[in-house]
Amino acid sequence: MNWNGFAEYYDWEFSRICTIQGQDIDMWKRFAEQFGGPILEVCCGSGRITLPLADLGYEIYALDYSTNLLEILKQKIESKHRIHPIQGDMRDFTINQKFDFAFISYSSFQQLLTLEDHFDCLDTINQHLNTNGKLIFDITPCLCEGVDKLSKKLQYSLEYPKNGSNVTLYGGYEIDRLNLIKHYHDNYIETFSDGTSREFSHSISLKECSPDYMKLILEKCGFRLLETQGDFSGEQLDISSNNAIYIAEKT
Repeated sequence: MNWNGFAEYYDWEFSRICTIQGQDIDMWKRFAEQFGGPILEVCCGSGRITLPLADLGYEIYALDYSTNLLEILKQKIESKHRIHPIQGDMRDFTINQKFDFAFISYSSFQQLLTLEDHFDCLDTINQHLNTNGKLIFDITPCLCEGVDKLSKKLQYSLEYPKNGSNVTLYGGYEIDRLNLIKHYHDNYIETFSDGTSREFSHSISLKECSPDYMKLILEKCGFRLLETQGDFSGEQLDISSNNAIYIAEKT
């Protein structure tokens, strides 16, 4: 998934429609306090979590594939921040640094759609961790519930304050049940004050990863699963959980 075409709208849309997910920042702060820095953040995006951690004084190596999202992050960095933006693929990157703590937030790991990709990502992160270093994921469980295909329907119509336009989103999805992948397809219509408009599309695919699957691939890549949690406050993971937090240790 390449977020370059959607980077301009990412922060704005997230702040308006991902109100529950936005509560994860306190969780990442707690983990940072527990495991310390420097921190490796894989799939940092435009710095939604990077900056609050850096505000606490942590040094962060912030990796993302999207050059546009990294440019937005760079524009936010102040002189007090110790943030190192790095453009790279989470399946294959090299940083001249070892870490005690690495994390992947908000289902980003699920953008990898094959077992080979998962192995490559975990092996690469493993190489960048010290012995007993911690790797923590936040993923979405039970992705492939519901109907096989949902035709596009209106999701929102909101003002985009950056230029005074109005952005309308029509979203739908289809599920590949054989491979447990959910393909989201979004169409946006941006209408400007002079009455003109433009349309653009954004798609993302996520792979469902069960607890057993996560435990197995972590073990195969030199990790030991320490704990799973079902929300940002540490509650038990169960069938009703909207998030699955996996805390693993390099062996």
